Amino acid sequence: MQHSILNYIGNTPLVKLSKVTEGLEAEVWAKLEYFNPSGSLKDRIALRMIEDAEKAGILKPGMTIVEASTGNTATSLAFVGAVKGYKVVLYVPEGVTSEERIRICKSYGAEVVSVDIKDESVKEQHGVHGAIVELIPREVCLKKEQEDPNVWWARQFSNPSNALAHEETTGREIIQQTGGKLDVFVASIGTAGTLVGVARALDAHDPSIRVVAVEPKNSRTIKDGKPKVPIIEGLSGGLLLEVTEKKLADEIVAVSDEDAIAMTHRLAEEEGLFCGVSSGANVHVALQVAKKLGKGQRVVTILPDSRNRYMYVERYTT
Repeated sequence: MQHSILNYIGNTPLVKLSKVTEGLEAEVWAKLEYFNPSGSLKDRIALRMIEDAEKAGILKPGMTIVEASTGNTATSLAFVGAVKGYKVVLYVPEGVTSEERIRICKSYGAEVVSVDIKDESVKEQHGVHGAIVELIPREVCLKKEQEDPNVWWARQFSNPSNALAHEETTGREIIQQTGGKLDVFVASIGTAGTLVGVARALDAHDPSIRVVAVEPKNSRTIKDGKPKVPIIEGLSGGLLLEVTEKKLADEIVAVSDEDAIAMTHRLAEEEGLFCGVSSGANVHVALQVAKKLGKGQRVVTILPDSRNRYMYVERYTT
């Protein structure tokens, strides 16, 4: 028994894939992050960012939490904010965020404000890191924080607590659950917090473990070893730079919508794993990696969220 639902964040299952891996000698294991209370791995970072801000004295009772997000971070901040008693205001690009996700956030008591992007063409930029469709709502968050001392902006893209959450929980859980025996870790790049945090933990445990980053082919954030999108001080931050400058990823693989969606369907139909499309992308790459490995070797990947958030549309975004 636990005194708070927040105590159930983390310690998610690690499951061996047995059907989609048929014919492979190496093992592929998937960490089911949709077992977190609000349904995604972002619960980890929402809790860590908020509690670190509380400890630092920059987030206090009665203050308002703001963030710009079209994805799972919005839901997780709404969830954790509700439990802790904070008002949460989420700024989302008009016409980009799904009505289903907006309703989920509002169900947790969050206020959702649509921001006019003005340029319709940028609404097709589905990658989240640094894309114009995300930068404009972040500018709103920055302005709100500067104007009102009772506003705290979570800054998921540059907040060091994002990666720390995964370094100290997700990464350590993987090491414990595998007995420290894995050869390759595969994870998609969104804010890059999961990949950076887990990569740090694995490197400290065993520097020989390879890390493979996954991103959508239709909205790549890294090209030729460098960030393809702008790193703007105060708006988009250094987590992506850790992937490139510190070379935390040994390889970066781009996955098409078609391949990600096909694997998502296979995971549900063959493994009983009802996960989102980024999960399909991760497993697609994990299987490619496993084909090059031998018996007794092990690949671990992440299933970030549930497919029930994507029934309205299927597209590989992070």
